[in-house]
Amino acid sequence: MEDLSFFEAILDNLTDGVYVLDDRGNYIFVNSAYVQALNMPKSVLLKYNVHDFLSTGQIDFCISDVVYREKRQIVMFQDVMDTQNFGRKTFRQMFISTPIFDETGKVRNILAVVRPLDVMNSLYYQASQSAAVSAFTGVGTTPPVTGSAVIAESPAMQAVLATAATVAAVDSAVLITGESGTGKEVVAQFIHDASPRKERDLIVINCASLPENLLEAELFGYEKGAFTGAAPGGKAGLFEAADGGTLFLDEINSMPLNLQGKVLRALETNTIQRLGSTRSKKVDFRLLSASNEDLPGLVDEKRFRADLYYRLAVIPIRLPPLRERREDIIPLALHFLDLYCRKYSKEKVFTPQTLRLIAQYPWPGNVRELKNFVERSVVMSIGRQIEVLDLASFLDPVSPQSSPAPGPYSPGPEEPSVQIPYDQMLSEGVTLEDYLARCERDYLAFALQKCGSSYQTAVALGTSQSSIMRRKQKYGL
Repeated sequence: MEDLSFFEAILDNLTDGVYVLDDRGNYIFVNSAYVQALNMPKSVLLKYNVHDFLSTGQIDFCISDVVYREKRQIVMFQDVMDTQNFGRKTFRQMFISTPIFDETGKVRNILAVVRPLDVMNSLYYQASQSAAVSAFTGVGTTPPVTGSAVIAESPAMQAVLATAATVAAVDSAVLITGESGTGKEVVAQFIHDASPRKERDLIVINCASLPENLLEAELFGYEKGAFTGAAPGGKAGLFEAADGGTLFLDEINSMPLNLQGKVLRALETNTIQRLGSTRSKKVDFRLLSASNEDLPGLVDEKRFRADLYYRLAVIPIRLPPLRERREDIIPLALHFLDLYCRKYSKEKVFTPQTLRLIAQYPWPGNVRELKNFVERSVVMSIGRQIEVLDLASFLDPVSPQSSPAPGPYSPGPEEPSVQIPYDQMLSEGVTLEDYLARCERDYLAFALQKCGSSYQTAVALGTSQSSIMRRKQKYGL
C-alpha cells in the first residue's frame, strides 16, 4: 500500500487532471487536479459513472464510449459545464483518453489526461519564458544551447537550429536566406547568443533602410568634417561597434553595388577606414548576413558581386516559410497570444475552431503575418475566447488570401446567419457596448472586403467616407 500511496501522491502533484475508469465507465481513480477542475469532492466523484455527467448536463457527449468502441486513443476538446457554481459556467478542456487492454484484447480500463485550455496557454507561456530551445532531433552530441527562445517543433526548423548550434561555436560567415517574415533576425540572435561572443553586442543594420551615402557612413563611420552635416566629433561606424561581437547585415541583397567592394575588403582584411580618414583600423567581429532574395540570381544579373557572395555564404542556412513547417504554427500562435495578453493586460484563449483556422491558413507573410494577426485578435476580440469565424477579415488587406471583390455590396437573403453564443457572452460579462462595437467592427470589415474601397463602402453603408476612415482607424482595419 505504501507503493500505491507513493504513486497517488505523484499523480496528485500533476497540473493535468487524471482519472481512470473500469470497463463499465465507473471512476476508480481521480487525482487532485481533476477534482479541482470539476469542482466536486473526490468521495462523490468516485461514486460516479462517466455517463452520469450526461444526465446532469455537464457534458453532451461521452468520449469514453468512443474509446471503448474503437479501442484506440482519442484526443479531442470538450466543453464541460460547472454546475456547482452560479451561472453554470462552461470551460473547455482537452481530453487524451487511452485504452488499457486485458490479455484477451478487451478494454479493461481507460486512462484519461485532462488539460483545460487556459492551463495549456499558461504552461506554454511559462515554457517560452525559460529561454530554452527545443531538443534537436538526431544531433546527440550537440551541447545545450542557451539564449533567445526559439520555437521549433517541425523537423525543418529543428534542422535549421541544429546547423545554427553547430556553427555558433566558430567564426565562419553565415548567410541566412528565406522569405520576408520567416525570422532571419531571430536565428541570427540565436547564433550570437550561443557563440563565444555572446557577452558582447549583436549589431544589426538593415541595408534596405538607408540610402547609399548614409549606409556607408553608418557602416564605416566618419571623421570630423567628412561631409556636410557630419557630427563635430566624428562618429564610429557599426564595424567598429561590433568589435569583439557580431555584425548582422540584414537584407544585404539591397546593398548598392559600388559599396559592396568596400564591404568585401573590410571582411577580407578585418580593417576599416572611416570616411574622411587616411588611417585604417583593425576590427574583430563575426559576420552574419541575411537576404530575402536569391543572391546567386542577383549575381547572374550583375546586381551582386560574386566574390562578396562567396565570402558571405561560407555557411548557408535557409529558413523555410511557415507553410513548410506547419507544426510550428500553433506553438507560435500561442507564444504570441501570451506575449500580447501580457502586453495589453488581457486574458484571452483561442477556441478550437480558431486554432483549426490558424493551422490551415498558408500564412504568405510568414511569422510576421501570424504575429500581427494574433495581436489584432487580442486587441479586437470581445470576451475571453477569441472566436474567429472568418480568418480573412482579421488579416492585413495586402494579404493575397484576402483580396476584396470590387463594386458595392448589398447583403442578400441567401447569406447564412451566424449563431451568436449569447449565453457564453453573458456569463463572460460582455457589455452591450462591447457587443455593439464587435458587430460594428465585423460588419465594417466585411463591407470593406466586399466593396474594395472606403468610398464604395461608404456608399453601400449609407454614410460618409470620412466616417468609414475614422472607424477603420478605430478598429485597426
